[in-house]
Amino acid sequence: MVDLSRMEYLVGHKALETVANKRVLICGVGGVGSFVAEALCRSGLGYITLLDFDKVEPSNLNRQLMTTKDNIGIDKVEVLKNRIEEISDTKVDTIKTFIDGSFRLDKDYDYVVDCIDTLTAKFTLVKLCHEKGIPVLSSLGSARRLKPKNIRLTTLDKTRNDPLAKAFRNLVKKENYREKIEVVFVDTPAVKTGVVKEGTTNKEKYPLGSAIFVVGSVGLYIAEIVYERLIKEEK
Repeated sequence: MVDLSRMEYLVGHKALETVANKRVLICGVGGVGSFVAEALCRSGLGYITLLDFDKVEPSNLNRQLMTTKDNIGIDKVEVLKNRIEEISDTKVDTIKTFIDGSFRLDKDYDYVVDCIDTLTAKFTLVKLCHEKGIPVLSSLGSARRLKPKNIRLTTLDKTRNDPLAKAFRNLVKKENYREKIEVVFVDTPAVKTGVVKEGTTNKEKYPLGSAIFVVGSVGLYIAEIVYERLIKEEK
């Protein structure tokens, strides 16, 4: 049994009992999602489902929590599952898939965290959660930023300084979707620096560089929000 006494000092025994019976789905276990997942599991979450369709790549090593040189080429969900099972008592399920129109939520999750980069997949997931009455929190862009500051919790319509948020707003507007979408975003303009690869177009001039300082901070911020909400009645 993992010793969670340090969390118990903060939140109390009843809160730990509560979170031990909760189930969370993390969609996208890259830079942000891996930090969300591990933080929740290290804090006593009972059940977690990890969803991603990618394998570990060398370019993931600078920011994705579970990646090492030894697990390049292995499914991200399996690598993160193995890591979590080594450090916590959380029961871990994995789903290796891409979210499209055929995707269904097959369990009654207490919370869903969206850390997906693809807009259509994000939108599909959020709509499914709203339809089933499952709380969902979406992570927006954290690339092209070096400093972990001005991380905000708000709704999609109130975001700014975030190209991904803008594109997501445009998709939601195009689909005439009127439900409020809760998000976490970085309220800092993306930096226009870095190496420009030879032969890239002007549109590709500033590639999506990412730093662990930012994606890790966003992931931990989201984990804290979700954890507080899961144990709210017991604090």
